[in-house]
Amino acid sequence: MQSLQSPQCLGRRIAVSNILDVTLRDGGYLNRWQFSLEETTSVLNFLRDQGLSQVEVGFLRTPDRSTSPVNGCPKEFLAEIKQLYPEMSLVCMLNPAEDNWQAAVADKLDQISLLRMPCTADLVDKALEIANHLKKQSSHLKISLNLICVSSYSLAEIECLLRTIAPSKNVDIVYLADSRGALYPHEVNAMMALVREICPQSLGFHAHDTLGYAIENSNQAFAQGCDWIDVTLNGFGLAGGNTPLGGYLAHHDLQSSGQSIQAEVTDFCQKHLPLRHPDALTRQRYRLLAAKNLDPVWCDQLLEKYPDTLNKKVEKLPRQHYKNIDSVLDLMIR
Repeated sequence: MQSLQSPQCLGRRIAVSNILDVTLRDGGYLNRWQFSLEETTSVLNFLRDQGLSQVEVGFLRTPDRSTSPVNGCPKEFLAEIKQLYPEMSLVCMLNPAEDNWQAAVADKLDQISLLRMPCTADLVDKALEIANHLKKQSSHLKISLNLICVSSYSLAEIECLLRTIAPSKNVDIVYLADSRGALYPHEVNAMMALVREICPQSLGFHAHDTLGYAIENSNQAFAQGCDWIDVTLNGFGLAGGNTPLGGYLAHHDLQSSGQSIQAEVTDFCQKHLPLRHPDALTRQRYRLLAAKNLDPVWCDQLLEKYPDTLNKKVEKLPRQHYKNIDSVLDLMIR
């Protein structure tokens, strides 16, 4: 693992205003988004105390697909949060593959500052259409198009997607999401340089820490002109977790008090958050998969297929841009 790049090496200094916390949304994968209102407000209170004003509060879903306030974001929930935290910018995620996305956003846009849409290559055109409709409904709303699983694409493929997105006047922010946590710092540097060259929009980066590079990869993204960096409390998130808020603030000396921010975060999470990281063996398997650029979310399926020989099978694989689990299984049976 490479040593972390110092803040002075970034060329410009990151501020708390560049940081977006996504604990409730990404950390929610660990408890199926079953946060009580007390837990939700505890998270928001803690983040406010650290000076953060941009918080992703959950997924926008239709009433029939909502499973909790965070996994649905009903208008009453958003209105209550906005009333309690008027100084905060509320961020929500909308899956552009939603069949009835209009119902998922209905009567909610007034409470939201930023709407983010996660996209694989096949969803980019749909997301651009949705962005066009949403901008007609709300003049204040910012829209982010988040290219996810970017390690599954070559630079040429990413360039093609970016040239589709760049002309849009309805997209305010272009995000790259290393959903697998499989990217190395030099790869992030090259990708973000490409985005900066092609896209006039603001840039964002969402890291996963599967290989242990989340902070360094976020630093590389910021050094290449990124404006938005995603973090979560204690790094809680899907599979390998995310850039940890405490570690990131400490690394850039952005603590709001003289106490250790990492100790504060740990103490808060133990007392107020019902989240736990996967066990050590599972995280080790995730790292093994990510090292070959396999998605850690495939782990259970691969284990079911190869319960005794998975590690050896994975070690023999080349590192390449795997698009789906079938392409991996095809190589494993040869």
